[in-house]
Amino acid sequence: MAKKKVNHQELMSYFAEEQVLLSKERTILSFMRTGLAFIILGLAVVNFLLNLPAQIVGWMLVVIGFGEVFESVRRLFRYKKRLESLKEKEKKVKTED
Repeated sequence: MAKKKVNHQELMSYFAEEQVLLSKERTILSFMRTGLAFIILGLAVVNFLLNLPAQIVGWMLVVIGFGEVFESVRRLFRYKKRLESLKEKEKKVKTED
C-alpha cells in the first residue's frame, strides 16, 4: 500500500489562519475586559458622585460598557464558529492522507 503525501503547504496555511483567528479572539477578549471596566467605572461614578452631571456621565459609561461587552460576545461567537469550521477542514486534509 502506498501512502499519500501530506500536503504540508495546505496544512501550514490552515495553521497560520488558525493563529490569526486565535489572536483576534484574544483581542476581542481584551475589548470585553475594557467594556467591563467601563461598567465598573460608571457604577462607581453613579454611586459616589451624587450631582446630576456625574450621574449622567456614569450611566453613559455603563451603557457604553454593556454595548462593548455585547458586541464582543457576538464577535467571539462568530470567530469560534470560523475556528471550528477551520478545524474541520484541517481534519479532512489530514484524513485524506
